[in-house]
Amino acid sequence: MPRQQPNAGRWKKRFENREPTLAEIEEATLYSAYLVEKLGEQYAPVMDRLVFELEEARKRGGNPTERAKRSLDEAEAGGRLAAVNITRKR
Repeated sequence: MPRQQPNAGRWKKRFENREPTLAEIEEATLYSAYLVEKLGEQYAPVMDRLVFELEEARKRGGNPTERAKRSLDEAEAGGRLAAVNITRKR
């Protein structure tokens, strides 16, 4: 029988219905860097992926609701909401 890590399900439940926050991605990136330093380069692909995700999250900025509002505001200002039959109530 495979050995299961204690609290392994904790992470799955933590992110089940949402994106991780910028702070959580930063924390995971630092932890993965620590693993690479202490345990070796076999953990480098995980660290590289987290660094990529961190950079992308910084580029996107804000939480999903803020990004959605920003996208709709830009489309509304450019007159593109009418093209897809969207009206916003304020």
